[in-house]
Amino acid sequence: MFINPYLIHRETPQQADRNNLELFKNLLQPHFLFNSLNNLYALSIKKSEQTPDAIAGLSQLLERVVTYSRKDLISLSEEVRLIEDYIALERIWLGECAFKLDFQVKGDTEGVSIPPLTIYTLIENAFKHGIRKCGRDGWITIHLLVKEDKILLKIRNSLQEGFASIGHMANSTSGLGIEAVKRLLDGSYHKKYYLNARPIGNIYAVDLIIGKLAA
Repeated sequence: MFINPYLIHRETPQQADRNNLELFKNLLQPHFLFNSLNNLYALSIKKSEQTPDAIAGLSQLLERVVTYSRKDLISLSEEVRLIEDYIALERIWLGECAFKLDFQVKGDTEGVSIPPLTIYTLIENAFKHGIRKCGRDGWITIHLLVKEDKILLKIRNSLQEGFASIGHMANSTSGLGIEAVKRLLDGSYHKKYYLNARPIGNIYAVDLIIGKLAA
């Protein structure tokens, strides 16, 4: 049967970009769930009394992750609250005193929007590939600043001794989470942003600068 090629629906470049963006947004949900279930499993193996709290917290967090993932943009304040709840779960999974945290947020987070889970995923990677490998000597610094027409993010976390040298963190920079974040930023900011993730000795550093989008 002959099919007229001119009758075949062809995606415009804009439609293709939109479909790719939706694909990477959807990929973040199983990425988040896989990491969280692994953490929950480890907690259950310890037969921790906090396992029910972790399950309840994870359920609430997952509901919000799914809701946010359906949106093109969320307010930065919503992303910050999601990060705060995630860190609270990490304190259950790893233990209250398992890592040192310096988490600072400055500026107006209500009046600016970002693609959902972008900053969250970068912080989740810091725990998965850094803090979880460091025992009780782990630390993480998260400084988020909204200033004039920019959002500035600095993440620093400890690495296990020799961890960067054997290539694990190098692989994480091109993994699913980082790639999805880059694609989300490409879709919203048309590559007008700066993202640099790299190991520096036994420290992993992430710097992100993006222009503000109105909430």
